[in-house]
Amino acid sequence: MGWPEWIAVLSVVTALASLAVEQHLTRIQNNDEAKARHYDRAQTLILRALDDPGLLEAISGTSDENQKHRRYRQLWFNHVEMIFRQRRFFDRQHWQGTLNDIRSFMNMPAMRDHWGSHGHYYAGDFRRFMDRDILGIVAEAPLAGAPPIAD
Repeated sequence: MGWPEWIAVLSVVTALASLAVEQHLTRIQNNDEAKARHYDRAQTLILRALDDPGLLEAISGTSDENQKHRRYRQLWFNHVEMIFRQRRFFDRQHWQGTLNDIRSFMNMPAMRDHWGSHGHYYAGDFRRFMDRDILGIVAEAPLAGAPPIAD
């Protein structure tokens, strides 16, 4: 094969690789858009229930003020998880500002209490993010995997 054939083969391989990358990025974008639409629908449903005691009672069995607060905190944590899932869209400066905002919210006792009693319902990667990056909790090494203590 001569140079023109090699160049043609290289061009075809490059075009196919570019197409594969483009399709992969399109799938990721479509997945993120679907998650955002799902979040918007869930938010609409919860906010509607917060405004209508009858709807709140229908989903939770009670319409008291504590239930309303708990549902709102749940909505806030769901929003934070959505932000976490889309973190790659933030530049470094905006991501740091977002982390500071989340940390500020988590300094409120009601938010910490809610996370402490409901955090286990969230996915492991989000729990690790909240515990390590937001709350600053460092997980201790399991005793079985810890090195022996030197005398």
